[in-house]
Amino acid sequence: MRPIDMIVIHQTGTPTGTVESIDRYHRSLGWAGIGYHYVLYSDGSVHKGRTNGQIGAHCQGDNATSIGVCCVGAGDALPVSAGYMNQEMWDGLLRLVHQLVSAYNIPISRVVGHRERPSGREQGKSCPGFGVAVIRSLLRQDGIARVG
Repeated sequence: MRPIDMIVIHQTGTPTGTVESIDRYHRSLGWAGIGYHYVLYSDGSVHKGRTNGQIGAHCQGDNATSIGVCCVGAGDALPVSAGYMNQEMWDGLLRLVHQLVSAYNIPISRVVGHRERPSGREQGKSCPGFGVAVIRSLLRQDGIARVG
C-alpha cells in the first residue's frame, strides 16, 4: 500500500455531476480515469473513484501520498452560500474525512483544500468553495488524530 499522509478536498466547477461524468471529463483530458478517490453528491452519499491504493490525479505535486475527495458543486465558481453545499453533503464530507484521518493516521493539519496547496494556488483554484479550516477545527474538537 502506498503511503497516505494528506487529504485534499476539491469541489467541482459545475453544480451537478457524477463519478461517471467526472471520469468521462478526466479521460477527455487524456488521463487514465477519474483523478479523485471519492466523490460526494448533494445527498451526502459517498462514491468511489480511484481505489485508495492508486495514485490520484487531483493535486499536482501531492498525488503520490494524498487522497482526493471531491464535492459536487461549483467550487471554482460560486461560494457555498449559493446553495451548493447543503447539510447532507457537509455531514457526509465530515464522516468521510473523519474515517480517512482515523484509518490512515493523517494529521489534521494535512486535511487541506486544493486552493491551499501550491499547485492549486498556481492554477488560481478557489476550490473548495468553503473553508477547510472549519473541518480541521471540528476534527480537533472531536479529539481525532491529535497529531498535527
